[in-house]
Amino acid sequence: MYSDLDDLNRKPEPFSRYTTDTLWTDPWIAQKMLEYHLDQGTDLASRRVPIIDGIVDWFDRKIGLSGKAVCDLGCGPGLYATRMAERGAQVTGVDFSAVSLAHARAEATAKNLDIAYRQADYLADDLPGDQDIVTLIYCDYCTLSPQSRQSLVRRINRMLKPGGTFVFDVYTVPQFAARHEAATYGRNPMGDFWSPDDHFGFQTTFLYDEEKLALDRYLIVDLRRRFEIFNWLQYFDPETISAEVAQAGLVVEEALALTTGEPWTPEAGELAILARA
Repeated sequence: MYSDLDDLNRKPEPFSRYTTDTLWTDPWIAQKMLEYHLDQGTDLASRRVPIIDGIVDWFDRKIGLSGKAVCDLGCGPGLYATRMAERGAQVTGVDFSAVSLAHARAEATAKNLDIAYRQADYLADDLPGDQDIVTLIYCDYCTLSPQSRQSLVRRINRMLKPGGTFVFDVYTVPQFAARHEAATYGRNPMGDFWSPDDHFGFQTTFLYDEEKLALDRYLIVDLRRRFEIFNWLQYFDPETISAEVAQAGLVVEEALALTTGEPWTPEAGELAILARA
């Protein structure tokens, strides 16, 4: 156990390990993630419904959704896809969580919405073309390495029709400045989120000041198993994200406050980017 804890408290190289699949494909954790998505008392997995409604509202005002082909990458349980389809968009949702997609499909059926949901990895699997709009919401972009981000934006560029729009959100440098390194330990620290059994959780947060990168690293130990989670989060400002997107062939047209669609300011929180093919 000493070696595990010693390793947990050593700062790894940026993006040196990925464990994203555990959150979305482990049967127990994937179900708990869905519960967090739908929980209106927390923003840990998805934003609350009034915020989502406001975001989709300004999408519609700024871009226009009716009649548009829209691909929602990382769609989860369809919270954004459902609302865009209700506004007349022809929506394809892509996610690799079977649990979340089952909920999304049931919701679409219940509301008589024709949404095409695909279980796929948007970094590797085939994606639909001829899209007017591609969305990637809840700062999924920030969890990816620089190489994966470049690859993804190039893929999105190929998905879009000429003049099509890529809409996504990122965490910002002012938000990074508010973070702190820490090490915590507890018994069942998030209730039964990590395991249905009694367990211990260790969390270490590392900050990479030069890169504006944070890592929340978890070690979970119960009677049956031990596993780790590496949650990387990259932080941006309008200049750095614009330059990065330009490298992949898209042009940033607007930098907006995510929740309102108004011009972004450092006090506004997450930054929404509208980029054109």
